[in-house]
Amino acid sequence: MSRDEKNETEDLLSRRMSSGSASAAEKQSQAPLEAANDPSTDTEAFDPITDPIAEDAPEHSADAKPSTGPVRVAPAHSTSPHSPPATASTRTAEQNAAQKSAGTDSAAAASTADTGATREAPQNARTAVMSEADWAAVSKAATSTDARDPEVPERRRSVLDVIGTIWIMLATPFVLLALAVRFVASGIFLKFEYFRPGFPADQFGFSAADREHYGTYVIDYLHNFDSRRYLADIVMPNGEPIFISDELSHMADVKGLISLLYLVALVGIIGSVLFGIYMCRKNGSGIHAGVRLGSIFSIIFMAAVAVVAVLGWDSFFRGFHKVFFADGTWEFYADDSLIRLFPPQFWVDAGIAGGGLFVLLAIILFLLSFTGHRKRRALRKARKDAAAEV
Repeated sequence: MSRDEKNETEDLLSRRMSSGSASAAEKQSQAPLEAANDPSTDTEAFDPITDPIAEDAPEHSADAKPSTGPVRVAPAHSTSPHSPPATASTRTAEQNAAQKSAGTDSAAAASTADTGATREAPQNARTAVMSEADWAAVSKAATSTDARDPEVPERRRSVLDVIGTIWIMLATPFVLLALAVRFVASGIFLKFEYFRPGFPADQFGFSAADREHYGTYVIDYLHNFDSRRYLADIVMPNGEPIFISDELSHMADVKGLISLLYLVALVGIIGSVLFGIYMCRKNGSGIHAGVRLGSIFSIIFMAAVAVVAVLGWDSFFRGFHKVFFADGTWEFYADDSLIRLFPPQFWVDAGIAGGGLFVLLAIILFLLSFTGHRKRRALRKARKDAAAEV
């Protein structure tokens, strides 16, 4: 082949290659962007040294959250090692496709973040922290229209409460009787009796003033700590003693009996106070039951005594002395000083006054025992309602 022919052949091949390259660039510019990731259209050679081997991407579940970071689009490598090298137009198309894909993913991630930030939870949404029972209790409390306090203290009665109630019930009549005796055995009652109209006069010469004077010594002796000598030293203006030996012995017995009554009443008061402090504790039974029962028992007791006294005063008076005093120590003659100072009418009036005061105090205690009754009844009703709801 001559040199001219050789040059013409080279020019023809050059023109054909130029024509083929332009046609390929035109096709690449018209192809869709998704073709950049298609291995069949990849024209870039694979370099095993600089390019890592692509691993299969794990399958993402439906619940996986979309990535909000930047998206890197790796170049698609051809599986054929003999593929021709990529041209400049091919690389430009791949870069444009990668940039558009990254921009699309970033916009989608930003839209997802904005949607999650602006999304509000429903008003009736419940957190998973509360159980179904807790949520039902909260809903019931929020929608309840009951005005009463749901927490109603329950009164509990222990063994000490029962003992305290019995103690107060039994101590009440002794305390009331001691108060009634103290009222009768007082200077005020003596003055009232001796100077009231209709009180029988002394047939042996004691005036009302004399009776008050000597009778006051007897009342003082019953409430002091002196011995019987206190009365033995009392003499009349002529120097004769007022009381004889039998009268002094009987007054000593009376003083011992009254002192015992006062002691029992004092012990009853102290025990009632101690039991009352315990019974009036929070959610305790209270003392109202014991006071009420004691007042009722006292009224019944005094009513029975009054019936017996009215039916036969003399029999009642003698029976009383036979129970508490030895025979032969409480009977005297009409001219003895004790009979002259304290005639039978005095004891009748003392019984009426003492019994009336006894019953009056019992009625007052009975009424006081109902203090706070409405509140206690409301609490009992509330406890029944609460038990019924449960």
